[in-house]
Amino acid sequence: MRWRGLLTILLAVSLMAAACGGDSDEPADDGGSASGGDDTASGGETSADDGPAGSDDAQSASGGDDTAGTECPVDALDDAEGSVEITLWHSMSGSNEEAINSLAAAYNASQDRVRVETAFQGTYDENREKYIGTVRGGGDKPEVIQLSEVSAQIMVDSRSIVAVQDCVDASGYDLGGFLPGLVDQFRIEGVLWSLPFQLSNPVVYYDRNDFVAAGLDPDDFPETFAEFLDAARTLVASGAVETAIALDIDSWLIEQWIAKSGTPVVDNGNGRDGRATQANLDTPIAAEIFDLYATLTREGLLDNTGRSTDDALDKYLAVAFGTAAMTIGTSASLGQIYTQLGAFPDIEIGVAPLPGPTNGGITAGGGSLYLVEDTDPAERAAVWDFMTWLNEPDQQVEWSNLTGYIPTQVAAQDDPELAALWSERPGYRVAFDQLASQGPDALGFPVMGDYPGFREAVEQALEDLVEGLDPAEALARAQSEATEAIEAYNERIGG
Repeated sequence: MRWRGLLTILLAVSLMAAACGGDSDEPADDGGSASGGDDTASGGETSADDGPAGSDDAQSASGGDDTAGTECPVDALDDAEGSVEITLWHSMSGSNEEAINSLAAAYNASQDRVRVETAFQGTYDENREKYIGTVRGGGDKPEVIQLSEVSAQIMVDSRSIVAVQDCVDASGYDLGGFLPGLVDQFRIEGVLWSLPFQLSNPVVYYDRNDFVAAGLDPDDFPETFAEFLDAARTLVASGAVETAIALDIDSWLIEQWIAKSGTPVVDNGNGRDGRATQANLDTPIAAEIFDLYATLTREGLLDNTGRSTDDALDKYLAVAFGTAAMTIGTSASLGQIYTQLGAFPDIEIGVAPLPGPTNGGITAGGGSLYLVEDTDPAERAAVWDFMTWLNEPDQQVEWSNLTGYIPTQVAAQDDPELAALWSERPGYRVAFDQLASQGPDALGFPVMGDYPGFREAVEQALEDLVEGLDPAEALARAQSEATEAIEAYNERIGG
């Protein structure tokens, strides 16, 4: 018991310390939570309650001509007197903060035209809400801000950012080096609003020893829902574990499974062809997912570990202590998973892609970089220079090695140092390959205003389902209440 308690404390301290500075998509290897939601926040979005900028004439999803056409003078550094100072607001904590500070210092040392100051602002939610507060009430804003995909619509609606598309067009920047389909996930109505920086996505963590004990091949992980359910039944029937899989109540996973089918989560092209006006959960794939949860619950195969939060560790501890064979979490937790769970006796960690449909693809979680409009020409040029420098293969390799995030650049996979890491810990490559091999109908993450309100509706329905509510009724409730949240947001901002 003393041994179990000590390991629990060590794991909890490591993962909770990692979670303190970011949403659930951040690497637990350093600054993010191992609790679940990939690059997505499950908490409330305070700023959405009153509308992004508090005005009834907030722009549409495309931003309006006044913002989308803002000039990005990428050559303005040539005429600047002295070095141009810019500040990056970020949500990296722990060793991730050390990593972003190290990159900023390396950038500063590489040239003498720009000086970057980094400023930690708490979780992605806290970072965004502080920023929106300055938009509404005044105060010092950064020149560049890092936020998760949950914030995409509200940042556009804030009418306070320069579309990165303007900088791409002005500079002729080649986006071809990014992973296939990645950049399109950050476009709304054809406009690229932010530039990807750090990436993660959902993977399965499992104890290979449990699979062996159950007579299953640990190198042949299930790829479909049917195969996954068969394996779960075999694991429990064999006596290898008490339950097959430990999962949080987390809308993020539902969204990822829907995305893998190529089905939009909200209307209007997943919120990219026009502003999302309603949820799109009345679909065969969503019904299949809710039925899967019901079956896992009914047959005693699911360990429900409750609502997903930044410090939710129970699903990982279930695998660590052998009560469950599997869990699903963000690839950003890879570092801590290998370091902490791998230290538990009799645990051999396996990492596998998310099973399920393959027509679409998982969505890119993590942070992207926004250029703030309240900047002068030289500052805008400086931000753009820093953004593109961060996305060069060398920097992406260093960032990946330090944090466990997926490199944004295809060329990064050819780097010897990264190849060595992937060889030593193949699980690191799983998330990269999963994002790089999208299906023909990949849509990217959904774009909507009250994203947290949408998630609350889905999670409440899922919670009711595992407590006995009929899956069809639970799904209908999720569809209705998620749509109400989207409609209420749009009404508040006049969208």
